[in-house]
Amino acid sequence: MEALAIFVGICVGPAAFFLLLGWSWRACNGMRPLRRRSTSAPTHPPVERMAVDLHWLADEMCRLRVSRAPAKVHRLTAVGLAYDDTLRMCCDALDVPVPDGRELDGVERLQLEAELAQAGLDW
Repeated sequence: MEALAIFVGICVGPAAFFLLLGWSWRACNGMRPLRRRSTSAPTHPPVERMAVDLHWLADEMCRLRVSRAPAKVHRLTAVGLAYDDTLRMCCDALDVPVPDGRELDGVERLQLEAELAQAGLDW
């Protein structure tokens, strides 16, 4: 039993010592315990970056439409979904009403593009 007490003292002792040392250091220096500030990070990249992404994705869709690349339909679908997501992020950033999370059809996409252009976004 004495060996167990020595073992626990060796394992827990240094951790407890440094914990008490840290608390006493903060108390003597008048420092508050370090806590992460709960600053809300932006949920989307800057609008300028999203405009560049929209331009690139639009160019990529045009390039894919005329290409003979394998899995063309899958690539077009992926680029179209990325374009829709980027449009939605731009709408959030510029306070434009956003449609629900389903895939946008051509008319809805065109309406969103027009609303974003009216809001001042140029890509």
